[in-house]
Amino acid sequence: MHLKHQRSGALFIFLFLLATFVAPCGLSRVMAAGSPDDILAEIAGEKVVRSTYDKELEAIVANSNPQTVARFATPDGRQEFLNQMVEVGVLQRKAEQLGLNKGEEYEKIFKEMASFRLAAESMNQVVSAVKVEDADVKSYYDKNSANYAEPVQYHLFQMSLDSAEKAAAMKKELDAGKSFVELAKASSIDDAKENGGDKGFVGESQLEPEINSALGNLKVDQVSEPIKIDDDLHILVKYTEKKEGGVKEFDAVSAQIRRELLNQKQQEAYKAEIEKLKKEMSFEMNDQAAQSLRKESLTPEDKNAVLFKIAGKEIKVEELDEELQQIPAFIRPQILDGEGLNDFLERFYARYLAAASAEKNFDALAEKHPDVVKDVARRTMIHKLLSGKLDAIQVDDKAIDEFYQKNLAQFASPAQMKAHHILVKEEAEVKELQAVLEKDPAKFEDLAREKSTCPSGKEGGDLGSFGEGQMVPEFDEACKTAEIGKVVGPVKTQFGYHLIRVDERQPAGTRKLEEVKEQIRSHLLPQKQHEAFKAYIEELKKEFDVKIHQEKL
Repeated sequence: MHLKHQRSGALFIFLFLLATFVAPCGLSRVMAAGSPDDILAEIAGEKVVRSTYDKELEAIVANSNPQTVARFATPDGRQEFLNQMVEVGVLQRKAEQLGLNKGEEYEKIFKEMASFRLAAESMNQVVSAVKVEDADVKSYYDKNSANYAEPVQYHLFQMSLDSAEKAAAMKKELDAGKSFVELAKASSIDDAKENGGDKGFVGESQLEPEINSALGNLKVDQVSEPIKIDDDLHILVKYTEKKEGGVKEFDAVSAQIRRELLNQKQQEAYKAEIEKLKKEMSFEMNDQAAQSLRKESLTPEDKNAVLFKIAGKEIKVEELDEELQQIPAFIRPQILDGEGLNDFLERFYARYLAAASAEKNFDALAEKHPDVVKDVARRTMIHKLLSGKLDAIQVDDKAIDEFYQKNLAQFASPAQMKAHHILVKEEAEVKELQAVLEKDPAKFEDLAREKSTCPSGKEGGDLGSFGEGQMVPEFDEACKTAEIGKVVGPVKTQFGYHLIRVDERQPAGTRKLEEVKEQIRSHLLPQKQHEAFKAYIEELKKEFDVKIHQEKL
């Protein structure tokens, strides 16, 4: 059993209430004045005092984003957190009352969860121990100062024309005193047209060589001669301000260098620790199973293969499937090509290595991090309690049908198409392929596999289903008007030249209930579970005679 398998239903929506004990950070923004002994709540006669409240809040704040920190700094946010503490408190007491903090199943889940948490603490300590000395920062700067050179920058105004004649005519008007801004707004064909040609400050490295050369010979506000980029693009430029380049001072980049060095050293420390754990835990990788991950889809045999062993324990490919599904199948071979596969696998097996090491050294780590063990213990028993209450909740077909009928607009479906295509870079090549297909259209899929530069080529050019407007305009328009089953093109887009065969078109409409039934169920289930959770909490508050002294916050 692995940790991810414990996350059933909407259960973990509610387990965010449980705090993770870590070092405090930024507490002045959320801590309110008052005595540590102030009684903020009572649960079955047991008092929740301010010092306990503050300790719990410290953990949340230290591990939260600025928005969460800001929320808990408000009176409503502090009240919200106290309510959450009370909810956790009654859940924990009920779980203990029912004996859910003991037994073989509890111990197994607790040990596994605690091992992963203690492993994370250990790895964090390895990384946190890395330091960067001032001398290291200065030495790096001295050796790499050229990396911090700033290029010459121009506050550039540009006007683009589509012919040499138009550029020459515009130059005459500018020389006669006409406004660059007004002429650019009226006649330019580039993206800066609406701004009167104003492109802001632009570095030399961002400019075409011809433009750089022209600017170097200009004075402030002097307009260049027409600059030919190609037959259809001729440019006039000027600048209103110039920033000279140079190497940034050490003080201006020292913080950046420190961050870069720290990140580099932390990565090195992390990788060194992983290599050490590989040896200690007798790590063995099955290279053949690892290579199967490059496939767009895995067979049952692939999933059942042993991916790696740690101290003799086998971890199968199927354990990685949840994370693998986060990479869209059609780009998986590219993402996991070369070192990409190794990086992906390392992020996965590193957790198991660290957890196995933590399990081996459990007693010592538990003694070192007692708050982690305490937190995992309450998480485990509350998880077991809520599993019994929430996992049995179902959404019946009647509720699904009612939601569907009341929200038909949500299930409107745009016009859909199915198509195959072949994509190549050069017009000459696409015309050759077109000639072949005119003689034998049945060769479309084979040519797509052999010639297409699109990832869909591996599937014979099959793009599956897509809605109107999802593709680039030229491609979309061709698909909307093409005769079904007939090859059309070439269609030029920003990606190259396409030959397209539209296989099916479906008009816009409303998706059938059968198509969206599980989607609706997934939407309604968390709501129903949340309602049941809140009702259960209210029952427990009465059972444990909860009193909340909001006025003392």
